[in-house]
Formats: sequence, structure tokens, C-alpha cells
Amino acid sequence: MHNEYLKGALLTALGVTILSFDALLIRLIDAHSFGLIFWRGSLLSLVVYIWCKTYRPADRILQFDTAMLRSAILFAISSFSFVTAIKITSVANVLVIISATPMVSAVLAHIFLKEKSPPVTWIAILICMGGIVWVLKDGWHSGKMLGDMFAVLCCLGISAKFVNDRYARSRDMTPALILAGIIMAVIAAGFANPFIMAPRDWLWIFALCVVVLPAAFILITLGPMRIPAAEVSMMMLLETALGPLWVWLILNEIPPTATLQGGSVVVFTLLAHSLLRWRKQP
Repeated sequence: MHNEYLKGALLTALGVTILSFDALLIRLIDAHSFGLIFWRGSLLSLVVYIWCKTYRPADRILQFDTAMLRSAILFAISSFSFVTAIKITSVANVLVIISATPMVSAVLAHIFLKEKSPPVTWIAILICMGGIVWVLKDGWHSGKMLGDMFAVLCCLGISAKFVNDRYARSRDMTPALILAGIIMAVIAAGFANPFIMAPRDWLWIFALCVVVLPAAFILITLGPMRIPAAEVSMMMLLETALGPLWVWLILNEIPPTATLQGGSVVVFTLLAHSLLRWRKQP
């Protein structure tokens, strides 16, 4: 159990670290939201399919049962909502709203799975939330209400996916990403021509949809097999803490002191929490 918990925590943390490039790359891509969603879905499906066939060639990849369908639909909803929110409202608004994911996951897990998070997890969640608020205290803008609502929908979707995957933790839900990507691509193709794109955008599309998203979500999907849903979603706060650092390194936008302070609080809190929980495993 010690090793399984540690493995789950490390896999999730690595996945979220990779995912922290997501918002930056979406901002760098000038394409229409639905065009981006088409490639986000279709390329994600292709890469995850290749990964599954390579590492588990004898397994049946897609199983159209209730848990798999729920996972795919919830992921598609959260992806649509995230891209749309990033495109039409401020990144700060989106990340602040999505940082509520641990609370939502903990509540949903308590209601549907009867899974009670220990006090140390709730304390860590509150400390991390405080760190995120500190990071974004000077970056909050009113934004557009529609974009904020899409961010709320993304938060609900990804939280519900974590809880669903935790419910089905006896199996690998990674193949659900294939079905989710197909759903995204089919719907998006009806609203935009994904082949009309600036030459520069193709590079960012490749980096985002072939490298960042598949690697991140394969790792994150493996997390709920080993650690509780609330703890998986809590680690998603790393995306909000690390995102500004990539903007600083790539776009030379120096982050304010509050970003460095709050980000440090989140990282060290997550590290301390994971170590405490790992030591308490039987």
C-alpha cells in the first residue's frame, strides 16, 4: 500500500505538471475554439489508442459500459468548457474557479462513494486554496459571465470524472480518453473547419495535442486507481501554481511576488500532505 500510494501520487503530480502548459498553449493558438477542440480530441484519441495498443496489445481497448461512457462524456464536457472559457474570459478567472475542484470532488466522493477524506486532506485543501487565492489576488478581473460559467462547468465535469474513475478504480480508465476525444472531434467538426489554421498554430497544436494532453491525462487517469479522488483533484492545483511560471519562462512575463509565494505554499503543502498520507498507509 505504501508503494501504491506513492506511485499514485507521483503519477498524478507528473501528469498535472505536464498539464500546466495547457492554458499557455491554448493562448498561443489563434485558431477558432472548435477547430482547436477538433484537434485536441482527434489527436488525443490517436495517441492514447497507440499507447494502449503498444503496452496492452492483448486487451480489449474500448468497453462500452456505464463507467467508461460516463468517464468519456465527463472528460469531453470538461475539455469543451476549459477551451471555451480560456478563449472568452481571463485565465485568472478560469484557474481560480477550477481550483475549487478538490472541494467539489471531496463532496461528490462523500455523497456517491461514501468516501470520507481524513482531516489532514481537508486542511491541505484549505491551505492550497489559500495559496491559489494569494497567487491570483491581483489578477482577478470580472471577465465575461459566460466564460466564468464554462469554467464552473469544467470544474464540475473534471471533479465528477475523478469520482467516477475512483469508483471504477479496479480497472484502467485510460481508454475512455479515446472515446472522449472522438466525441469532441465529431461535435467540433460540425462548427468549424479545423484545417483552416495559421502555419504557426500547427506547431502549438502538435505540442499540445500530441505531447502535453495525452501524456498528462494518461498519468492523471491512473491516479484514482491508487489514491482517493479528492487527493487527485487537489494535485490539480499545481496547474494553477505552475502555469504562470511557464508564461514567465516562455513569454518573458515576470510573475509577481505573490505568484512565487502562493505557488511555493501549494507545492510544499502538496508534498507534505503526500508524505504524511504515504506514511499512514498500512
